[in-house]
Amino acid sequence: MRRALSLLAGLSLAATLAAAPAQAQQDPVAQRAVEGAKAYIKAKNLTNPKLTILLSSLYNNSFPDFTKKWEELTGVKFEIVPLGYTDIPAKVMQEAVSKTGVYDIFNDFPYTMPDAAGAKVILPMDDWVAKYKPDFSGIADGLKFQQYYDGKIMNLVNDGDHLLLTVRKDLLENGQAKAEYKQKFNKDLACPDTMQEWKRQAEFFKAKAGETKWGVKFEKDLYGALGYRSINFSYRHFPAYMKGLPFDKDMKPRITTPDGIQAIKDFAASVEDMPKDIQGWGTPQIYPFWASGQAYSAMSFPSIMGFGNSNPQSVIKGQQIACLIPGQTINGQLVRRSPQAAGTGYMVSAYSKHPELAYLFIQWFTSPSIGDEAVAHPKGFWDPFRQSNLTDKAILDRFGEQMVKTTIENSKYAASLLLIEGNYEYFNILDKNLADVMNKNITAEEAAKRIEAGWNKVTNDIGLAGQQRVWRKGVEQGIYLDKF
Repeated sequence: MRRALSLLAGLSLAATLAAAPAQAQQDPVAQRAVEGAKAYIKAKNLTNPKLTILLSSLYNNSFPDFTKKWEELTGVKFEIVPLGYTDIPAKVMQEAVSKTGVYDIFNDFPYTMPDAAGAKVILPMDDWVAKYKPDFSGIADGLKFQQYYDGKIMNLVNDGDHLLLTVRKDLLENGQAKAEYKQKFNKDLACPDTMQEWKRQAEFFKAKAGETKWGVKFEKDLYGALGYRSINFSYRHFPAYMKGLPFDKDMKPRITTPDGIQAIKDFAASVEDMPKDIQGWGTPQIYPFWASGQAYSAMSFPSIMGFGNSNPQSVIKGQQIACLIPGQTINGQLVRRSPQAAGTGYMVSAYSKHPELAYLFIQWFTSPSIGDEAVAHPKGFWDPFRQSNLTDKAILDRFGEQMVKTTIENSKYAASLLLIEGNYEYFNILDKNLADVMNKNITAEEAAKRIEAGWNKVTNDIGLAGQQRVWRKGVEQGIYLDKF
């Protein structure tokens, strides 16, 4: 979905993977998984055991290095079935009907979990978690809680894809720009604390091709901002504009409140500072555009900074600063909420022939030591997300110390997207109406009414009582950080 191009060369790949057995020995979480797998194979008297994973194709260039190492440690072979991320949810739901048992593990984003759990095609992991004791310490609550659905652990995550803001260092620290900004707004130029301040900076940092500003001649147009504004992407960013939860405790949409309507207006207004065709862009367009130096700022997945530093065509190498997600002022307090816009997790198929063995691989792969190796992998697409990343030299070398420190700090504000059944339907209704407002086809007020009506229909079709129960449990648990 979000990172279609390789980020860094593989200078440390051989050394990193060669060290895996020793590191696993030092990591009790990984070692328990290895020993548990060996004991399982012996107890079941298995010959040539094999696991099959339905894998997001984004990881097909890196994940095999880990399954090879798992086979060396345990004797368990792996068959990898790569598939585009947009097709995985349908494939998972197809397995709920066909029950073939061909897959042992499903790899996808956390918001696939609710429908999969509702269809009973994935298994809760709580008993195995109690038995083998994984380690979730060092992972911020907003990320850690995305492993739960309806109070049960259904998914283990190994990625920190919460949104952050990156800005051009050369422009932010430009002396003429700083002086002009201070004179104009009576405010120092720095990473924006609020969405409103980001909008102001985006409006300020725009220039036409051939124009000279702040002592810089721009060969191409400079846009103030980049962000995902297309259908199937807008819903990932919109929660950063909402002051609170999308529903109240009774599942009544809050989108028609003054805060909800203002969020629609602010979200739609942001496209004024972005390329004109931004509503048709995804990662393959946004990442190269950012690396081309034609934007002042970008709100995106953290890996956009790796792309900006490593892509051979990038003109902004060493000229990026990671910023915390801008927040909203609520009752006089600055509140930041960074939507977990993607993030990859691993679920056990209910029709696996060896579900416990499948779980043991997942625990091994998401353990602190192996999980850190994945984040450091030069061809991987896993982003920093746990405290141990801060002291891992390979990770710091790959992403840059400033980015890693910022994204780990930013993880404190990471909040789940909607983890209830039917979330794709809720998302799609939101996206289509946001598109209409951005295109000036309807007003924010009209969009809010349509979204409310559409969301209520989805809720009633699935079942109000059940949706209320799961929604309340998730909020109470802390999945969304905000409370009723």
